Amino acid sequence: MIPRLQYKTIKQKIGTNKLLLLSGPREVGKQTIVKEILDSVGFEFLELNAKQRATKKLFESVDEKSLKSVFGSNRFVVIHEAQYIDKLQEIIEEILSGEWNLTLILTCSYEPMIDELLREVLQMQGLEVLLMPPSFYELAQFNGLPVEESLLEQRLIYGNYPSVVSDLSKAETKLKELVDQVIFTNLGFTDRINKGKKLMHMLQILAFEIGDAVSYNDIGDRCGLDNETVERYIDLLVKSFVLIKLPSYYNNHRYELKKSHTIYFVDNGIRNVLINNFNPMTLRNDWDQIWRNWLISERIKWNQLNNKEVEYYFWKTHTKQIMDYLEIENGSVSAYKTSWEKRKKMKFPASFSEAYPFSKTHALNRSTYWGFLTKK
Repeated sequence: MIPRLQYKTIKQKIGTNKLLLLSGPREVGKQTIVKEILDSVGFEFLELNAKQRATKKLFESVDEKSLKSVFGSNRFVVIHEAQYIDKLQEIIEEILSGEWNLTLILTCSYEPMIDELLREVLQMQGLEVLLMPPSFYELAQFNGLPVEESLLEQRLIYGNYPSVVSDLSKAETKLKELVDQVIFTNLGFTDRINKGKKLMHMLQILAFEIGDAVSYNDIGDRCGLDNETVERYIDLLVKSFVLIKLPSYYNNHRYELKKSHTIYFVDNGIRNVLINNFNPMTLRNDWDQIWRNWLISERIKWNQLNNKEVEYYFWKTHTKQIMDYLEIENGSVSAYKTSWEKRKKMKFPASFSEAYPFSKTHALNRSTYWGFLTKK
């Protein structure tokens, strides 16, 4: 198992709180890390999976008596895929407000159906922890930086899911399985996904056009969906930790794109399996796209690991001037352009510098990425 930076935090939260919500994609090790921690404590624990109908029925009634009949005398209770429980909010409120001598651990591979205020309370109290595919930093800590840098091209092609990282010889097979598990069985159980082939087609279009400003109408025309369904599917895939959606940054300067988005994938391997392209970098014409996707997803993971409150954007004009990625933290704007080529000299749009003279601009290539991925 690849050591995760959140291990100590999760162990401490489990030991000192009545509730912990562990969110993130499937197959990233949520169940593994919880079981390892609880085994190390030495206590027995009750483990349930809310994807099973029998488990869901146990929570049709939520009150102290009914919950105690389910949880019994267990000191620790783990409910996997808790997003499938209709009355999850009531369960959380009962545990937090009642006199319970237990710790309830919920794992979710999709944003749970609880109101925003409760979610904010959980996040403010540190009771929600996000576990994503291992970051480059975590892999470098485990394998050593020289080894991980030598594997960089493989990470760009196959991604960072634990089962892929642990056995690259079976990476393509595992990624094909992950597409079905992560995408087609990972969405909210109340959401209507009745156009599986069209959803796949939509994802393939997004995979070919990562980093481009998307048009919901254009995508819908190409895959046989209306623009509202395209937008809804994209939002569902963001909530299920498959996609990253960056809004356009604008302040009413001339020619700036407004209310547009670019789409990236949380993991490069998922993107590449969707287009069935595992060719090495020397045989690809999309190296800049997958490099940019990897950099942005890794940077967002780093910020999440370090609890940084950052806003993410891209910037583009109708005259095709572009900054690939913007971070805004405490009012400070950092803007980036990316290139896979080490020696390529990048030019920053003069219109961006004129509109935002106090922003900091940076070039990201294979010589400069390490500082970007670990910048606090």
